[in-house]
Amino acid sequence: MSFLAPLFLLGGMAIAAPLLFHLIRRNTKEKFTFSSLMFLRADPPTVTRKSKLEDILLLLVRCALLIVLALAFSRPFIRQSVLPPHDPTAGRHVVLLVDESASMRRTGVWEKTLAQAKATLKALKPNDTLAVLAFGDGTQPLVTFEQWRKLPEADRLPVARRALTALQPGWEGTHLGNALSTAADLLAEQPVNAPRQIVVITDRQAGSRLDGLQGADWPEHLQMTLHTIAPAAPGNAGLQLAPGRGADKDASTRVRVTNAADATREQFTLVWQQAKQAPSTNAVPVYVPAGQTRTLTAPPRQAGDEWRLMLRGDTESFDDTLYLAPELPEPVRIHYVGSEAADDTKQMRFFLERVFSKTRTQHVTVLAHDPGALTGQLAHPDDRLLILTQPMPAAGLERVRAFCQSGHSTLLVLPDTEMAGTLSALAGGGPVPVAEAAVDRYALLTQLDFEHPVLAPFNEPRFSDFTKIHFWKHRRIDPLRLPGARVLARFDDGDPALLHLRLGAGHLFVLTAGWQKADSELALSSKFVPLLYSMMEMGAPVGTVKAANRVGQKVALPGEITTDREVSGPGGIVPIAAGRGDFHADEPGIFTLEGPRPAVFAVNLDPRESRTEPLEMERLTALKLPFALNSKEKAEIVQKREQTALDEQLEKSQKIWRWLIVAAIVLVILETWLGGWLWRKPAPETATEQAT
Repeated sequence: MSFLAPLFLLGGMAIAAPLLFHLIRRNTKEKFTFSSLMFLRADPPTVTRKSKLEDILLLLVRCALLIVLALAFSRPFIRQSVLPPHDPTAGRHVVLLVDESASMRRTGVWEKTLAQAKATLKALKPNDTLAVLAFGDGTQPLVTFEQWRKLPEADRLPVARRALTALQPGWEGTHLGNALSTAADLLAEQPVNAPRQIVVITDRQAGSRLDGLQGADWPEHLQMTLHTIAPAAPGNAGLQLAPGRGADKDASTRVRVTNAADATREQFTLVWQQAKQAPSTNAVPVYVPAGQTRTLTAPPRQAGDEWRLMLRGDTESFDDTLYLAPELPEPVRIHYVGSEAADDTKQMRFFLERVFSKTRTQHVTVLAHDPGALTGQLAHPDDRLLILTQPMPAAGLERVRAFCQSGHSTLLVLPDTEMAGTLSALAGGGPVPVAEAAVDRYALLTQLDFEHPVLAPFNEPRFSDFTKIHFWKHRRIDPLRLPGARVLARFDDGDPALLHLRLGAGHLFVLTAGWQKADSELALSSKFVPLLYSMMEMGAPVGTVKAANRVGQKVALPGEITTDREVSGPGGIVPIAAGRGDFHADEPGIFTLEGPRPAVFAVNLDPRESRTEPLEMERLTALKLPFALNSKEKAEIVQKREQTALDEQLEKSQKIWRWLIVAAIVLVILETWLGGWLWRKPAPETATEQAT
């Protein structure tokens, strides 16, 4: 029997009180009045101690009551010792996590890492099982538990050593949280009759990602050992691309220089360098104190595309190079079917060719065709949008329909009722009558569907006002004749103004009024340009590769994915199979996408890898990671805590104190009854006198 609050047992000393009360002589219970004593002065009797105990049964009941109450308050329970969670003779399940991120390239770090990893292997016992994992942004297995068990005992350690020797630090970031979660999942699958241990070898740099560790559910009886590898010299400065920089050679380049908190240098230099060439003489000095960051404009880049920006004066060079690819403008072709002259200011073609302009990121070309001259067109990878303003012959309709169904956008404008046949053929749902609408002065646009992607750019109060656009004429169609059509805008008389119909993977837009002067003022409105751009962007977007690409993350590749392609970079040529639209870069550098839609893009390090100062252990401790105890005293403290927790759990589950309280209540009732009975019982002397 054990007690959770043993100090309450001192209350058992209160049993001395009943003993004292029983040894003190009480006053006589019965009084007899004698007439001869009536003139004497009353004097209370003197209380004297008894020479022997009386009412032994009542005394025992009172003493038992006090003892039971003391036991109840001390919360007794039947103790069970903390048993080891596993068989002491069983081997351990060990997961060795080796950091292979870019920060491990610092001077002296990798050699110490391999030495510590081999020392961990040397400490293994014959009955231990091992899994070796390398981690950066992701986690890759080098040796699994299954492979370890299948190998002969004599070959296990040599195989693990060869795997570690072949390992080299990569260029990815450090996702420590993902690595620990992966290791914990592997250990959770192992038998529970053996100890579980995670051994982490890392530089513990401040840029490590700890996602997923807060509130993690760790397997029972898991211990984690963290080996921190320090570089030969502290300090590091990193170079990253700042948001909003201009990527072509005529634009300025904004960069960010970060200096670690433990840095010993503060003076650096920014300079451009071309591949296999001497650095440029146009350098810019940079002053960055330790633990701070500076954003500045890089010096102008000289002619040539293979330039990279270098940070000089740093003790560690792994993150001192910033690769910048020239941002080539995206070529886009828009086909316009109409026979009017390009300089006719009263027709739609004149306004259309002035909508799209050449920008730094996009070069749009408008190609005009007669209705019968579309044969052989719409097959270029740069084709994005087709605009029909005149009836198409039957031979061209099939080509237009196939173009739209392949994922492109087609805008069908109804400048007159003769477009009914073309609309019916493209919609494929039967005849669609088109009639002239009666307009009193002018019509306005109402009931615009701003939730549609085409009108979503106008879904703000300052852009959503279309009431200043006057339509002098428009055509009337019944949207029910177009199955699946969505009305995006209506005129104030209720007639549809803009409709959207899905054709295969593409989009067919129907505009029931033109933008020539005879029909409307749409071309003169500020809404005209973004409206056409929205339609163009919905049609098989080719896109460009974003400027800020990082090692270890997928890079979305532009162009069609139906054919095989290749990506050439610092590591050679990587084939991209058909159906795949992304690329995974293993190292920084300039990459070139070969194929029908070539592109040049740059891949750089994760900026967090430049934060090489040590991560505070307080952050890891706050996450309640199951670190292993490194001293006997701490182990004893933990064991006492576990025993205390087990004792509290046993006491709550057994609840012996409840039965003691019940016994105390019974004793109180018994003591009350017994005390009353003894009080009413006549004294032995009185009974003898009456008998006489």
